[in-house]
Amino acid sequence: MNQTRHEAFCSRHYAALAVGVLLFAAFNLIFRLGREFVTEWDEALYAVSATELVKSGDWIGVTFLGKLDYYNTKPPLNVWLIALAFKAFGPGLVSLRLPSVAAAWLTVAVLQYWARRAFGPAVSLLASLVLATTFGFLHVHSARSGNTDALFTLLVLITVLTLWEEERWRWHRVWLGPLLAATFLLRGFAVLMPLTIVVLVALRRSRWHSKWIPPSGIALLLFLAPVTMWAVARYRLDEWLFFERMLHYDFLARSLDTLEQHAGGPTYYLNILIKHHAEWIVAGIASLVVVPTSWSRLRAWIARALADQARTPLVVAWAVSTLLIPTLMRTKLPWYLNTFYPLFALVVAQLLLRAYSYASRAPGARARLVALSLVVALAWAASEVKLFWYSVHFRDLSRSAQGLLLDQPEGLSGRVVFRDLFDRSAMFVTGLVGAEFRHIESADDFLREASPGDFLLTSDDLHHRGLTLVRSNARHRLYLRIESDGSRLPSAPAWPKE
Repeated sequence: MNQTRHEAFCSRHYAALAVGVLLFAAFNLIFRLGREFVTEWDEALYAVSATELVKSGDWIGVTFLGKLDYYNTKPPLNVWLIALAFKAFGPGLVSLRLPSVAAAWLTVAVLQYWARRAFGPAVSLLASLVLATTFGFLHVHSARSGNTDALFTLLVLITVLTLWEEERWRWHRVWLGPLLAATFLLRGFAVLMPLTIVVLVALRRSRWHSKWIPPSGIALLLFLAPVTMWAVARYRLDEWLFFERMLHYDFLARSLDTLEQHAGGPTYYLNILIKHHAEWIVAGIASLVVVPTSWSRLRAWIARALADQARTPLVVAWAVSTLLIPTLMRTKLPWYLNTFYPLFALVVAQLLLRAYSYASRAPGARARLVALSLVVALAWAASEVKLFWYSVHFRDLSRSAQGLLLDQPEGLSGRVVFRDLFDRSAMFVTGLVGAEFRHIESADDFLREASPGDFLLTSDDLHHRGLTLVRSNARHRLYLRIESDGSRLPSAPAWPKE
């Protein structure tokens, strides 16, 4: 089939356009990265554990508050990467998120590279642009956070690329070993997701000939070597305790039970897709309206896709693994869908470009192409506005308790900061400014335990002659203890929880 005008344009200017998309992706990843507060639970856990690793030098036993951590039962690769970033650039909000940002940018680049080779330059550019604006990929526990999901998504995508490359040269299979090893060291038994893709593709392609044994054997050795070395070192530390927790809680319980009230039905992830990415879904649907498709033409397009023995089994296995496995798990969380987003971007790009191709040959081609271009532009603009709005209005550091601490690190260095709420993220940020975090239960406890020069972080408006307000924002206040007479607050003896 002859190239359409937009395909020819993308081919002629591919290098400049590809660099432009990658620069745009970098902007979306780093814009206000250091002005978003550290999220509680996972990001804060990784931040505190990485800080303690840097101080202790113990790269095997991940700790939290100085004790071995059995709540976060994933292997330590993410903690290692954050600790390396802390060592290289110093502890901070940006260095905390740097491994995830790098992984997400590489995911866009890898998708762009693979899509060009597998689907053509136009699909490559549009798919990478869609991914670079995908809200869930950027903001939901992923690219702009210190969590494991961005790197996990990259490893799954590279696994897909490796399986595609082995169609041309079977020794590419060797790379599956270190990829699966890195996935296990990052997410433990979540390695079953990319492994499912590998198995499904191997079954479909009937790759059981003896010529596949050498690369498969080397891949197995490259998987076992790093995993075994870490597992032996961890066993020497606390024997089977961590592994039992990893198996029973992080894998079996998470798959078979609903943990921490994170429940959802069969349509849970469909709802997440619509909630987080309605603009691109609407664009795809609108393309069908702008360029109506007959059933015979649609059937011919599906038939051509299914006839592609190199790509179709791989894409189907990719979709089954990243959609079906999270759906079958009893514990449902929005970020379990992150590994699906590169495929989502690819599907959206294919749908839109197919509409462009038909529109250029249909009656009223100019009007259809203008309407379709307007749909894509509006989807892009809506996604960008959403990213900016979320960062400014829902993740703004200056409106958080952490912002109060970071705004005056000189006055807090060497001091003690008390708080009535056990907050892991505030603990990490307190450490960044060189202060000590201490948990208290009541106002009486603070007045009794604090010394002059110590600080109190609370959401309450307090009035006491032993306290002076240092700084406040819309929700939080930072007080300085200026005397230690032990007087009681005239209000209730305990502060309300946030």
